[in-house]
Amino acid sequence: MITLPKTAHENLERMRKHVAAYVASAAGGPVFLVDGDRTLSPDDTSRVFLSSAGLDPAVIKARFQRDGYCFDAFRFHAEVHVALGDDVFSSLAPRVAEDTPVFPGAIEFLRAASKRGRVFVVSAGIPRIWRHLLDLHGLQEVGVIGGIDPRAPFVFGRSEKGFVAGMFSEVASKIVAVGDSDVDADMLTLADHAVVVTNQKRNIDLLPHLGGHASCWQVVAVGAPLSNLPVLSFENIAGLIDAPPAVELSCP
Repeated sequence: MITLPKTAHENLERMRKHVAAYVASAAGGPVFLVDGDRTLSPDDTSRVFLSSAGLDPAVIKARFQRDGYCFDAFRFHAEVHVALGDDVFSSLAPRVAEDTPVFPGAIEFLRAASKRGRVFVVSAGIPRIWRHLLDLHGLQEVGVIGGIDPRAPFVFGRSEKGFVAGMFSEVASKIVAVGDSDVDADMLTLADHAVVVTNQKRNIDLLPHLGGHASCWQVVAVGAPLSNLPVLSFENIAGLIDAPPAVELSCP
C-alpha cells in the first residue's frame, strides 16, 4: 500500500517524479495549466465525491478554516479521501464525472488549446474524476495532474500547483494559467498570461495575489464582470498564446 508523504520535502520529490514525463512532453512549446473545480465546472467535484461516499465535506472545510492552505491541511484533505480506498474511487469517480456540468465554452476552450499546445487540468481535487470527465468529452489528449488517488497519493495544494507551474516554466515557450481561487494563486502568478474565472465569492481570495501581473484577464462564468480586468470568453483563451504580455492590462 502506498501512503501519503509525511513531509513537504518528501511530497515534492514524489510529485517531481510524477510530473516529469508531462513536463518533458511540453518542452519547447506553449502550455495551458487549468484548474478544474469551480473553473471548468460550477461544481466542487471532491465535495460531491465525499458526500456520495457518505462523508461530510464540512470536516475538511473546517480544517482549512483553522489552519489555512498549508501542507498539513492539504495532507488532511488528501488523507480523508485516500482512506476511502481504490474500490470506492473506481466506483464513484466515473459516476461523479458523468453528472458534473461544465461551463458553456469550457470544452471548446480545451479543444482549441489542445491544437495550440499542451493542456493539463491541474486539480487539488480528485484527478480520476477529471480524467473520466475529459474522456467523456473526447479530450484524451488533455493531461490531468493531481495527487488525491490511492494508487499514487501525494499532497497537492496551492504551493504544489506553483511548483508544477515552475517546472513547466523551465521548458515551455509560454504558459497560460486559468483558475478561480487562492489555491490557484501561485500557478497564475508564474504564468505569462493569467485568467481568472469569476465565482460567487468575486474571487476575493485570489485577486490580491495577482497585483501587478503583466497580463491578467477574466472569464465571466458567474455573476457580473470584475472591475479593472479585460473580459475574454472561454473560447478565446487559447488565443492568448499568440499575444505578448501587456502591462496596460495588469491586475489591480
